Amino acid sequence: MGILKKGLIVSCQATPEEPLHGSEIMARLAIAAEMGGAVGVRVNTYSDLCAVRKAVKIPILGLIKTVHEGYWPYITTTMEDVDLVVKSGADIICIDATNYPRYDGNDFPTFYQLVREKYPGKEIMADISTYEEGVRADKLGCDYVATTLWGYTPDTTDKGASLIQELREPNIELIAQLSKVCKAPIIGEGRFWDSTKAIEGFKAGAYGITIGAGITRPQIITKKIVDDIHRECGF
Repeated sequence: MGILKKGLIVSCQATPEEPLHGSEIMARLAIAAEMGGAVGVRVNTYSDLCAVRKAVKIPILGLIKTVHEGYWPYITTTMEDVDLVVKSGADIICIDATNYPRYDGNDFPTFYQLVREKYPGKEIMADISTYEEGVRADKLGCDYVATTLWGYTPDTTDKGASLIQELREPNIELIAQLSKVCKAPIIGEGRFWDSTKAIEGFKAGAYGITIGAGITRPQIITKKIVDDIHRECGF
């Protein structure tokens, strides 16, 4: 087994328009996650990764999100992104492992091999959206397979859903399917909101469950509570 222990992973990420955006704030959220018993934190951007690395001892799952016009994959899709993740001191490199065309022209198997050759000592987490992608990542030798992108890619999104992405149901069945055939630990990620769904994920075979919005995005937590009150109390 790799550097990551079995348990809860907390995603400490905020986009520029969010109230908690900022590397110092992300570092403090990571400290809070570590104090609460999280086995790891998932962090985006080089500046946030560096700040979090100085703040916590638990493993950091590092990624660089970069949108390339005309290409869907955006999670650590170039070697330049990988270099920044490694330079920051992150323990695990998270990489988009979907089948969509990539900005650098490589498919995922080719890119994976390039990363392995350049950084043989680093663990790699494959962020997948389908069962087939998960099996492929496992056969390639990825250290972890995460269901991060299910429900977000064009082929897996549930179009027409009334709830925002973070409040929709996670794919527990995908975790169960992958855990039965993969050697790599399965990380359940995407739409896991609280302990109820996390427990379901672990019982389905997950090695780790990542929760983001339900812990580190207070504006979404507040909106969910307000909406629940309005729905149940009628005002």
